[in-house]
Amino acid sequence: MRLSLFSRLTLGYLTIFVLVTAVSVYAVSQLSRLDELTGSILTVDNRVLELEKVLSDLLLSQSRYEQRFVITKDEALFEQFLRLKEDFNLQLSQAFALGDAAAQNLLTQIQADYHGYQELISGEAKLLSARKAYSQAQYKQDKDKKLDGMLAALEKLRLGQQQATYGRVRQLADAADQARRVSLFITVACLIAILLLSLLITRSITRPVALLKSKTRDIAEGRFDAGLRISSPPEIAELAAAFNRMCERLGELERMKADFFSSMSHELRTPLTSIKEGTGLLLDGVGGETTDKQRKLLTILAEESNRLIGVVNSLLDLSKLEAGMLNYEFETVNLDPLIRRAVAEIAPLVEAKQITVETAIEGPLPPARLDPERMLQVLRNLLGNAVKFTPKGGQVTVTATLVDGKLQVSVQDSGPGIPAESLTAIFEKFHQGNHKGAHTRPGTGLGLAIAKSIITSHGGEIWAESQFGQGSKFFFVLPCSA
Repeated sequence: MRLSLFSRLTLGYLTIFVLVTAVSVYAVSQLSRLDELTGSILTVDNRVLELEKVLSDLLLSQSRYEQRFVITKDEALFEQFLRLKEDFNLQLSQAFALGDAAAQNLLTQIQADYHGYQELISGEAKLLSARKAYSQAQYKQDKDKKLDGMLAALEKLRLGQQQATYGRVRQLADAADQARRVSLFITVACLIAILLLSLLITRSITRPVALLKSKTRDIAEGRFDAGLRISSPPEIAELAAAFNRMCERLGELERMKADFFSSMSHELRTPLTSIKEGTGLLLDGVGGETTDKQRKLLTILAEESNRLIGVVNSLLDLSKLEAGMLNYEFETVNLDPLIRRAVAEIAPLVEAKQITVETAIEGPLPPARLDPERMLQVLRNLLGNAVKFTPKGGQVTVTATLVDGKLQVSVQDSGPGIPAESLTAIFEKFHQGNHKGAHTRPGTGLGLAIAKSIITSHGGEIWAESQFGQGSKFFFVLPCSA
């Protein structure tokens, strides 16, 4: 099942939400554990240590009051002892409520010793009240033994609770360190997962769009093969199918146009050739003597016939180029004789317009592998355009040189120039630029397109440079023969 763009984005965002939620839940659980350990330290351990100190102080205070009572027999001191006894029992019960198993054993021992301690003091108090004789030294020894046992137990309780607190602090530190490591690992893993997920989703969208963009560029350049295959996402797949149908239709129209041009060119060529030959015969006096006015008219007919035949030949070449049937006969030749021949052929038109043509061939040029006739066609086209757009008294310069191991030829004129926005478009079919003025002559807009195709077939490049109002300069480069 192919997911739509909406489904992919929704699934991606849902996955990211689940990952973020998982990280948050883990963080909350770790914080709860840390809070539990902290609470245990604050509410149990510290409280037990406080109670241990209070119990120790109460025992020592009771011992002092009891000893003073034995000496002075002051009932107020005994009553103070009894009040401290109540406080001790209250604090001891609170300690029982807080302590763990180890503390409970010690507290039970303390409770038993304290009960024995209280019985000794009560028995001694009764003997004192009855004024009976008894062994004070033995009672003191028994009381001190009980008191020392309780204080020792309280000291064990303190040390044990301190050890427990230290252990919990270590647990707290370990838990915090573990939580930090695990959180960092989970965070990095989630970020990587989110990044990969985002890249996958983005690529699943941008790759088809890039293919559509490339296909649009191909269509703009006249390549109509319906080879676009995109199966997912479904919306873009439907758009790709529409592109393919459009390409098929455009290809059919292009073939129909090419067939039309080819058919019409062949149909026009025969009658035009007949008109040209007939006009030539009349100019030669085959049909009898002609007046000057008739010869002038016949000359115009001959020139226009030649122009039309040139247009038909260009259309035929274009049809062959688009059909891939334009034949080339490559030879290893020097380019400079071809340049001189093209310049010589254009001489009559140059003289008629009273312009000058300069040729600058820098040193002996290395040979190149090319089709001489097709290369002459390119040179004739560039020179013809330069002469056509150069005003009376202007100049055309043809330069040939070696640049970066390649042959470079340039044709520069002193005409009106070409607008910057047209420097690329002039090499397209049926585009004649934006030339305006008295020096503009009508054309088909095919010459530069054919020249570009020929130069490209030779493995070279062709381009133009110009500043509007300051003339133009056309370049082409060809690889030298190995």
